[in-house]
Amino acid sequence: MTTQSCTATFLGRSGKVYTFENTAVTDGTSGEEMLSGPSPYALTAQSLGDYAQGDVLIAGIVQAQTNIGCAYISYGGEIVSTVPVSAMNVTNMMKPLVKPIMIKPGMVLQVITHVVATTQYYLVCETSSQSHIFGYTSSGAATGTLTSILTGQDVGRVLKGAITNAYFTGPLDTTAAPGGAIFVNGQGNPIGFVPISTSSKAQPCYSNFNIQLDLNTRAQVVADA
Repeated sequence: MTTQSCTATFLGRSGKVYTFENTAVTDGTSGEEMLSGPSPYALTAQSLGDYAQGDVLIAGIVQAQTNIGCAYISYGGEIVSTVPVSAMNVTNMMKPLVKPIMIKPGMVLQVITHVVATTQYYLVCETSSQSHIFGYTSSGAATGTLTSILTGQDVGRVLKGAITNAYFTGPLDTTAAPGGAIFVNGQGNPIGFVPISTSSKAQPCYSNFNIQLDLNTRAQVVADA
């Protein structure tokens, strides 16, 4: 496994700016915490819930040295907000959070990175009431199903209501088409699409959607390697 240095910056509704870092995030792990830092911007390493307690985060960006899959805020083991991400050399701007979030004690900022030559995919989804992330690791040319990084369940078993915002990160599949995550119903018919971003080359952005889901909805990707 390789490691990357990651940083994060958030803007609170109070006008305060909060900075975080983790200098040794292991690529391919399920999620690693970022603590307040670096000095002199944060005097002691604190979790998100302690450092920004009581403020409402309205915008932010999590950056990795070369490649990043996703980032999120967890509370009680559940994902309560997803976060904009980018590699450091292609970041254009701090992005508004899809839903501003009031920070409580116990909230944790987590990041998932991977190497540039990756086979890992991450689908970041927001509904009106839920935030979640789905992943798939390709082992060869095939159509794969993205499942919850927490429970291993399909999209339709996790999310209730329509997906309103999403981004999708992964490798540059040069021969696979279409280039993104395909949502299919129980009959296998496409009902939604989220284009893929290679975070090492461009900053992923949330796309606005109205993808209706039911219990049999799955999210899939056509991989070429």
